[in-house]
Amino acid sequence: MKKGLQVLLSASLIIGLLAGCGSGAQTAPASSSAGGSSTASAGTKTIRIAAVDPQVPLDMQQNTYSIIMRLTDNVAESLISSQKDGSLAPLLLDQMPTLFEDKLTYSFTLKSVKFHDGTTLASSDVKYSLERLVKEEKMASLMAYVAGYDAMESGKATELSGIKVVDDTHFTITLSKPYSPFLSVLSTPYAAIYPKAACEAAGDTWGLKTLIGTGPFKLDSYTAGSGAEFSKFSDYHGGAPKIDKISYKFIEDPNTQVLEYQKGNVDFVDLDNSLYPVYSSNAALKDQIHSFQQAGGYYFNFNVKTIKDPKVREAISLAIDRKSICDSVLHGTASVPTSFIPASLTGHDSSAQAFAYDPAKAKSLLASAGYASGYNLRVTVNTKSNLGKSIATAFQQEAKAAGINVTVEPVDSAAWSDMKKNGGMDCSVSNWYVDYNDPDSMLYPVSDNRADLVSSFWHNAQFKQLMEDGVKTDDSAARQKIYVQAENILTRQDFAIAPLINETKFYLLNPKVTGFEINSDNRMDFSKADIG
Repeated sequence: MKKGLQVLLSASLIIGLLAGCGSGAQTAPASSSAGGSSTASAGTKTIRIAAVDPQVPLDMQQNTYSIIMRLTDNVAESLISSQKDGSLAPLLLDQMPTLFEDKLTYSFTLKSVKFHDGTTLASSDVKYSLERLVKEEKMASLMAYVAGYDAMESGKATELSGIKVVDDTHFTITLSKPYSPFLSVLSTPYAAIYPKAACEAAGDTWGLKTLIGTGPFKLDSYTAGSGAEFSKFSDYHGGAPKIDKISYKFIEDPNTQVLEYQKGNVDFVDLDNSLYPVYSSNAALKDQIHSFQQAGGYYFNFNVKTIKDPKVREAISLAIDRKSICDSVLHGTASVPTSFIPASLTGHDSSAQAFAYDPAKAKSLLASAGYASGYNLRVTVNTKSNLGKSIATAFQQEAKAAGINVTVEPVDSAAWSDMKKNGGMDCSVSNWYVDYNDPDSMLYPVSDNRADLVSSFWHNAQFKQLMEDGVKTDDSAARQKIYVQAENILTRQDFAIAPLINETKFYLLNPKVTGFEINSDNRMDFSKADIG
């Protein structure tokens, strides 16, 4: 995620909350039928979901945890939606925006849409929401290419000069320079459109007591330590939902979540990778398990100030037995990457070989770099990330064959953040998942302007230029070549990072639920869902 939370948020605060896509299975759990029938007999169709308590306002502009996206995706909507195949489609718009010949200005036309409070969506709400994104700061950089961003971000201006309201249904957005992924940016949950009047009136209660959007469901209640309740919005512009309510039950422990599913108390639950071997062999549950690979994965992030020699960084990469980690740590539910850019994105090199495990070559490289007697490596992990700790511990044993002596350094979240900012890490277990389906998003954590903020300090002029070239053109073939070259510099020439695994996400779904989807961005859609 572009919020730079890496292991901390993507793998710890949301343990088990990054799930996959698939339709309902054929066989119901032995005990779930009772829970399913109880909702039907009551005359109200309710889908019940187990989730971790966000403990913060339900507002993706304020807090960027993925669990919040899970709760708000059916409440707040963006101008554009990302489809299952990664393509874009108009959501709150009449049609996809028109790009002027200058390649800088987009023209938008809103369709007739109502907010949950009965007010009509207007261009002024769009301008307000995108400017609020900058003011909230967490994901402000998504608007970095909009004209006037620098002035607003620095406090010299109070609005984005590039967003012009023409009338209630028409507006334009002008960029400061060409940026081909811009429409993808507008599909993210951070670019959600809120009603200006209601949001301002709610003040600090926004996302706690009040959350108004244009989505198929509206927030009824949000109670810390308990759950959240949503009811259908009958005037939804996409047609009234078939189900009446969505009920989230906050349960912190992944094991307890699954037990609640088995008892028939919830209809959806994420299945932690560590639990997959147990439940995939359960005759009553195995056909209710669904999976997908989210665009992103885990990697070693190297500090090139302390690990200066690319030969040493290459040796570390060669000392990682990724296949063993996939099999032993993730129980065969992960795969060895061939590229940092996943297969679903432009820039993935389909001809590349999987990153190799070759301890003999690693030892030879270390010797040529002056470490014939061995190399000491400190690997930092966040204590909130069980998977990160497990990967580091497995590598600690594997690296011995290459003459690398690994010290695993577990630190709490506060120390993790400080060490990243202050350059206190030599090598860290990090992860990243795209905010939108574009290689620019995937390469964001290793981009030139992020390197000094994540204890990397890697700067490569050719890579920087390729990143700039990649967003200037919308030619797919040209972008493919650009990002293949950029990724090769990153992982196979300078070895600034070492990709580790691509994990598979799992979830359990009550087979009585139909029409439910999770797309490749890990976004849940209940607009067409039903429950028997």
